[in-house]
Amino acid sequence: MSKGKLAAIICICALIVIVIVCGVVFYQVPFDYDIGSIHAVENDVVLLTADDPLNNSGSPALAKVKDGVISSEDFRILFLTDVHLCEQKAPTRRTIERMVTWIYTEKPDLIILGGDTLNGLNDRVRVEQFRTMMDKFGIYWAPVLGNHEGDRPFLMTSREEVVKIWSASPLCLMESDVKKTSDGRTVDGYGNYVVSVLGADGYIKDAFFMLDNGSKLMKKSDYEKWEVEKKADTAISAAQVDWYKETYADMKGKNGGELTHMCVIHKPLQELGEAVTLPADTEYGKPAAWAFSAKGVEEGWEVVDGTLRDSIHCPPYTDGKLYDALTANHAKAVFFGHDHVNDLTLYHPTDDIYLTYIRLTTVYENVPDAEGYNILSIHATGGYRYRAYKTNGALDAELFDE
Repeated sequence: MSKGKLAAIICICALIVIVIVCGVVFYQVPFDYDIGSIHAVENDVVLLTADDPLNNSGSPALAKVKDGVISSEDFRILFLTDVHLCEQKAPTRRTIERMVTWIYTEKPDLIILGGDTLNGLNDRVRVEQFRTMMDKFGIYWAPVLGNHEGDRPFLMTSREEVVKIWSASPLCLMESDVKKTSDGRTVDGYGNYVVSVLGADGYIKDAFFMLDNGSKLMKKSDYEKWEVEKKADTAISAAQVDWYKETYADMKGKNGGELTHMCVIHKPLQELGEAVTLPADTEYGKPAAWAFSAKGVEEGWEVVDGTLRDSIHCPPYTDGKLYDALTANHAKAVFFGHDHVNDLTLYHPTDDIYLTYIRLTTVYENVPDAEGYNILSIHATGGYRYRAYKTNGALDAELFDE
């Protein structure tokens, strides 16, 4: 065989190997679940524009409308978090099966997702499949991003692109536009927005400020400022907090001078981490003998339900001081996920605010006591009730109500 033919054969073989490797590396891994089998859940929820005759709040809002009027029934919200649908087909399929069962059982009016819905490489197909899957339920859905959406610069859909794909859905309430403060500053993060629910009188009975604190991409200029390591997670920024304060004030004024509201983020607030201490020998997934820190005791935090089975992984610094802004505006609760095996709910009687983990959705951890879902029922005349449920749908805890 001539050297030319040998070289050609070697090149062809090398090309075949490259093609195979590229196919493996870049292969988009879809869900191992028949999304076409999902059917719509009957509901009467509509998104009313700010100028709709039924809407007296002056802001776009969701409402249960029957026979041309807003229903006096409770508006029920299903909370899920850390779904972690990835390239591992079997656990992802079981997690989807779990979600489908809960949605069919509870028939919620809205689904709120607390971040880390997706993770893993080559996820573009799953980002799009998730949007299709959620839309098939025929229920409005409102996600925030976690630290695993777009957490790698290669072979993964960026955070910005995830928001664009999901927000293009007619049922996804997430907004892709870049928010600005009144003085022109860009609001950090992707997918900062508000979801509001109307009562029978056409005024907002509860609004949810959905804020992105999931990113790992901390700005280099902040390393020295906050005296933290470069791998430290980002916190809610000052611009985000100012946008929240301005938006809240505007909505409150339009809503007759009152606005019951709550906040949904992915990573717990620093105030939760400062309120408790855990022993050094805490075993992951096992109930820890945690206690309130001196600061937690001094500030008067109280346990409502649940426990810790791992450290509280909150950002190690505060920038925008979200907690202070929320309590100044009398926010009722902050919901978050991130720490899979924790399900603690605390209450501050002076600030009248709850800090609460959403129960874990994914099957990966195999810690049944931390897994399940939450339901918030908003009463048409005002007030609410928040509960935690086990994976089998049994009531696990009454967390708070008003």
